[in-house]
Order: sequence, then structure tokens, then C-alpha cells
Amino acid sequence: MEKQSKVRIANDGTQSEAGWWTLLRVAEWVHTIDPTVGVGDLRMALASRCALGRIHAHGHRWLYHFDAVLPINHHDPLFVGFAEQHGRLDPWFAEISAEEWRDLAFFARPTLVAGEQYHEALERALDRADSPVELRSISKHRLAWADVEFWRDDVIRELCHLSDAAERSAAVREPVPATTLRMLAPPISDRELARWYEQHVEAQVACGRTSSGEEDWAAAKQQFPGRVTRARRDP
Repeated sequence: MEKQSKVRIANDGTQSEAGWWTLLRVAEWVHTIDPTVGVGDLRMALASRCALGRIHAHGHRWLYHFDAVLPINHHDPLFVGFAEQHGRLDPWFAEISAEEWRDLAFFARPTLVAGEQYHEALERALDRADSPVELRSISKHRLAWADVEFWRDDVIRELCHLSDAAERSAAVREPVPATTLRMLAPPISDRELARWYEQHVEAQVACGRTSSGEEDWAAAKQQFPGRVTRARRDP
């Protein structure tokens, strides 16, 4: 079913046609600024800003016939099956309030591979930006929202300096294996590389930064290590 509207009224009373972004689209945009930002850092940044009302989000709400707290948690393989058996998705998109976000956490449906435990598959799914975005209720132990999307203008305003915050938080965490947004992809063409560069420059300008040839070249090498291999030559 189509969304009710792509138009949102801004704080100044004007209308915007920018639309809603999926997590994957948010990740692609953030990645044009800093390819090393991890999916986990991105999810945490979105959740914290949504809980403060600084980024608006909407989705399909899971509806249940009862409101009791369930004796089950999201690490249980029966977690998803319970929602599908006892609940249904509202067909209409609804905005998720900042207040409700304080009781929500990201969830991604795991796909088990041979020899893998369920909780390992769950963590792997959460580390993928292209997993369908769902939210679970922390207090009620059940799925709460599906098909969650984020308002583009809010994302651009709030996540311009996400890489700076990620560096600061990484300094106080124990070292963990780096998980980036980079996905395996077919060889990139010159046209696709040029399009990525244009988006990278636009993202820098949107954040109030000046595009630097050296930094742009370094970002391209990090984004496409198999494609951009030679050292940069100054004119």
C-alpha cells in the first residue's frame, strides 16, 4: 500500500517534498561523508535523536489484542513468530513519537547459516544497513514497528557530524572488530564513480564543509578500494 503523503510541514510553515529515507538510504548518505561509520553507530545515532524529537520517523505499527508483558525476549527464536501469530501490521504509516522512541530498540530478522547460533545471526542482521528496519518494545518484549523510515531533512541536519561523534565514542569503548557500511558490489563504472563524487561534494556542502581534493580522493579510495588504487596526482 502506498504511503499517505510524501509532504511534511516544516517548522517555518513551508512544505517539503524531500520525503522519507530508509536506513539503507541514510547509510548511503552518511557513507559519502565518512565510509568508516559503522551500522551500529548509525542506529544508535538515529535512535537517540528520534527520542529527542530531532529526527522524525514513521512506520507500520504492530497491533495486538492484548497489552500484557510477554515472558519472551528478542533473542528467542519464537520472538518473530509470536508477532506474526498474535499481531497484525497497521496498513497505514504513522509517525513514531519521541516519547515512544524511549521504549524502542532496533530489531532485524536473523537468517541463520550453518553452524550459527540465533543470537549471532541477530547481531549479524543488525550490522547490515539493508536489513528491513523494525523496532521492538523494550518494556513489553514484542515487535512494535516495521518498515521504519526517517525524514530526510532531519537526517541531513542531525547526522552531518556523525563521524566525529563516532570517533569520540570509540575512544572510550573497548576495541571491537570494525563493521562498516561497505557491501560487496560489482565493479563500479566511471559514470557511477562520478555520480558518487557529486553526491559526496553535495553532502559536504550540506554540512557546511569545504570540499578538499585530497580528502575527497582519500574518501574515494576508502569507499572503493578495489577501484581507486593509484595515488592521487596533483595537477
